[in-house]
Formats: sequence, C-alpha cells, structure tokens
Amino acid sequence: MDTILYFCYSTIYIILFIMGMVLLRQERKLFSYSIFLLLVTFGLIVDNLIIASGKFIGDGPLLKSLNALRFWSHGFITPTLILFGWGMAKRIHIPFTKKTIAPYFFLFLTAGLIIYEFIENMHKTFVPIYEYGVLRYVSEESSGPPLMVLIVTFILLVMGIYIFIRTRWIWMLLGVIVMIVGSAIPIPIESSAVTNAFELIFLCSLWLTNYKLEPLSP
Repeated sequence: MDTILYFCYSTIYIILFIMGMVLLRQERKLFSYSIFLLLVTFGLIVDNLIIASGKFIGDGPLLKSLNALRFWSHGFITPTLILFGWGMAKRIHIPFTKKTIAPYFFLFLTAGLIIYEFIENMHKTFVPIYEYGVLRYVSEESSGPPLMVLIVTFILLVMGIYIFIRTRWIWMLLGVIVMIVGSAIPIPIESSAVTNAFELIFLCSLWLTNYKLEPLSP
C-alpha cells in the first residue's frame, strides 16, 4: 500500500513541477523566487521515487547511496523555502521587506541552515528499515523533526500570517498549520506514507499562493 502511495505522490509532484515550469516561464524574469519552490518540488519527486523503488532495487550499496542522496538534497534544497517565503512577502509589499538588512538576514539564515545540514549529514549513519512494504535507509541518529525543518516551518508560518492579514489569502497559512499538525499528532494507521499527504497539502498550498500573489508582483 505504501509503495503505491509513494508512487502516487511522485506523480502528483511531477505534475506540480511541470505546472511550475509553465508558471515560471510566464513570469518572464531573469530571476524569480518561484525557482526555489520548483527546486523543492523536484527534490520531493526524487525523494518519493527513491522510497517507492526501494524494495525493487533491493538492499545494498546502490539503495544506500540513493537514500543518502535523499538526505543531502533535503539538506541543501529545503532551506531555500525561506527565500521563497521572502519572495512572497515582497510581492505584497510587507513593510519589513523594505528594510535594507531584511534580504541579507534571510539569505544568511538560508545559507547557515544549509551549512548546518551539511555538517549534520557528515556525521549521520544510515541503516536499512523495512516497514509497510517499503525498504529505505534512515538516519540512525534521527529523533524528532530536524532543527532546520523547525526553523523553515516557523518562518513560513510567520509569512503565512502576514499574507493572511494583508490579503486575506489563508491557504499558505493553512498549509503550514496542516503540516505542523500532521507531523506532531500520531495517526493510528499502519502506514508511514499517509503522513506524507500533509507534506503534499503543504506544497500545494505554496504553489497556490505563488499563483495567487503573482498578479501583485511589482
């Protein structure tokens, strides 16, 4: 069951990625903060495909390397959601975006989290685990949400609140809340893939926000 779900997630992320490419081309800019959301979507395609394919690849060096790639891509790509959130804030001209120091703060925070994840991954030991029909490698040191995820989630929560107050667009805020609740509350279902549905809802809310706020771009 979980294998099917992970393949389904991959398919939906691929569709989102293609739609994102179309939206990015329509912006016709040399640079757009939407590129960071596109990167995260691509990372989730890779992540879910590797997990879904685990039992077909079989335990061994190849699967271990692919799963290590999951962790590395997560560590390098996920912090860039902070820059996406900053981009959304700029689109609706939230007052703090006019501060000279603001873009440097978010840029250095993103870079700092990437460096932090790089150091953390250097010390991780990956072990195989087979549950609910899915074979993958996990970090032996994992215990709760990583610090990077907590910080990124908090930043996007704040951005979502600002966006709701200023535009009455609630979907980004709801997406972040769903992600937080889904990660914090245990679900009595024999599946590790079901909780990933909250991640999918979260990403869809970010793409909807990206599309909704685009007309307000300066």
